[in-house]
Amino acid sequence: MTKTALIVGATGVVGRALVTQLCEHDAYQRVIVWVRRPLAFSHPKLTVRIVDFEGIDAIPIEPIDDVFCALGTTKKQAGSREQFWRVDVDYPLAVARWAKQAGASQCILISSPGANATSPLLYLRAKGEAERGVRALAFERVLIIHPPIIMGQRADKRLAETVSARILLRLPATWLPTLRPMTGDAIARAVCGFAQHTQHGCFIRKPCEWVAAIE
Repeated sequence: MTKTALIVGATGVVGRALVTQLCEHDAYQRVIVWVRRPLAFSHPKLTVRIVDFEGIDAIPIEPIDDVFCALGTTKKQAGSREQFWRVDVDYPLAVARWAKQAGASQCILISSPGANATSPLLYLRAKGEAERGVRALAFERVLIIHPPIIMGQRADKRLAETVSARILLRLPATWLPTLRPMTGDAIARAVCGFAQHTQHGCFIRKPCEWVAAIE
C-alpha cells in the first residue's frame, strides 16, 4: 500500500528534511505540505498548499493517511506568549483535528524531552499540552518524537542551543547518548522509520536511540 502524508512545519530544520525524505520514500505516493509561503523544493510527489493557519477548519478535506506535525517556534520569534501558544499548541491541534476528519490513522508529533502540561516552564507546558491534545483525538497510532538538540540552519539564532550542542559534541559518544545533538536529516530518517510501524497505540520515541541501534 502506498500512502499520502501531510506535513506542517516544513520550513523548520526537521520539517525540511521530512519533506525531502518522505518524497523519496517508497511507502508514500503523495506528500502534501501546508505552508505560509512557497517552498524552495519541488518533487513529482509533492503538493504544496499555501494556507492560513488561522483558518484550518475551513480547509477542504482530502484523504490522508499520516500527518506529520513539526510546527514550533520560540517566544522571542513569535513575539508574545499568546502567539507562541498559538503556534506550538493551537495550530498543531487544529491540524490534528483536520487530519482525523480526513481519515488519517497516524499522527506524528515532533515534541520535546520534558514535555509536561503542568510544567511551570512555558515551552515544556506548551509541548505537553499539544501531546495531551493529540492523544485525546484517539488516532489509531500516535507517535510522539522527543528529539535531542537539533543541529541545522535556522531562520532564528538560538545561542543556548548552539553552545549546548558544541559542549555535548565534545564529549565521548558514549556519554549522555540521549542528549547528544542530531542533525535534522538524522532525526527525519528515524521518524520516517518509526512511521512505518503498524502497532496501534501511543508511542514516545527518542530518534538517537533508534539511529544508534541500526548504525
